Amino acid sequence: MDFNSIDWNAMWQEETGRGHWKDNMSQRELWDKRAHSFDKSVNPVKQTKKRDKEDYISKMLDRIDVQPGWTVLDIGSGPGTLSLPLMEMGAQVTALDISPKMLERLRHNAAEKNLENLTCINGPWQEKLADVPRHDVVVASRSLMAGDMRYALECIAALAERAAYLTFPVVHLPFDWEVYRAIGRGQKKHAPYIYIANMLYQMGIHADVEIIYSRVRVRFTSIEDVVSSLQWRTDPFTPEELDALRAYLEPEFAAAPDSVLTHEGFSRWALISWKNRL
Repeated sequence: MDFNSIDWNAMWQEETGRGHWKDNMSQRELWDKRAHSFDKSVNPVKQTKKRDKEDYISKMLDRIDVQPGWTVLDIGSGPGTLSLPLMEMGAQVTALDISPKMLERLRHNAAEKNLENLTCINGPWQEKLADVPRHDVVVASRSLMAGDMRYALECIAALAERAAYLTFPVVHLPFDWEVYRAIGRGQKKHAPYIYIANMLYQMGIHADVEIIYSRVRVRFTSIEDVVSSLQWRTDPFTPEELDALRAYLEPEFAAAPDSVLTHEGFSRWALISWKNRL
C-alpha cells in the first residue's frame, strides 16, 4: 500500500466525530460556560506565583521558542494560559478563540498586567485561519480536538514563519478514565496523535513528536460537580451510566476529608512541533 494514499484525515474525523464538537454555535456556548472555570487556571500566571515545573503550562513554555518582538498566533487561546506569559516574554500575540467570554477574560487579564501587545480574533478556527496573516510562531495548545485536520494543518503550515507547536491528548485526565471504567465504558480513548504526524509527513513536514507528562490535580465538592466536569468532554451519559457513576462516587466522597474529592496524577499530551529553516 502506498503510504501517501492513506486518508489519515478521514480516520481522524471518524474517531473525533462526537456531536458536541461539530456545531460552531454549540461550541461557542460550551466554551462561554467554561470561561470562569478556565480563568482559574490563569491565576498563577496573573499573580506571578512560582509555577509548578511539572505542570502543563511550565512544560509548554520550556519548549516554545519565542524571542522578544516575534509574533505568535495562539489558536484556542482561552483566557490566556499561554498568551499571557508569551506576551510577558515580549511576543506580539494574536489570540484566536471561538468564545467571546474567553477573549473578554483574556483582555481583562492582560490589562491587569499592563500588557498591550495583544490582538484578539473571535470565531472558529475553521472560518478564521484563512484570513490570518503569517506569524513567526503558531501555537495550538489542546485546541484542535476535531474537524478537518488536514485543512487546519495546511493553514498552520502556511501561517508559521519560524515554528509551530501543537498538542493533542493521549490521557487528558487520569480521573476521567477511572470513572469511565467504573461505569462500564472502558478506557475512553482519544484519536491517535500519530494521525497528525502522518498527515504532516504526507505534506512534506518532518515533525518532532514528544509525549509530555504533566502533573494535574482536580478537586470536586459534589457528585454533580464531577458529572458537570465530565459531561462536557464526552458523549452524554445514559440514565444507567449516571446511576453507576453515582454508585461509584458516593463511597469516594464519604471517605474524602471534608467531602472534597481530590485526585492527583499525570496527564499525557503529544506535542507535535516543527521549525522552519530561515
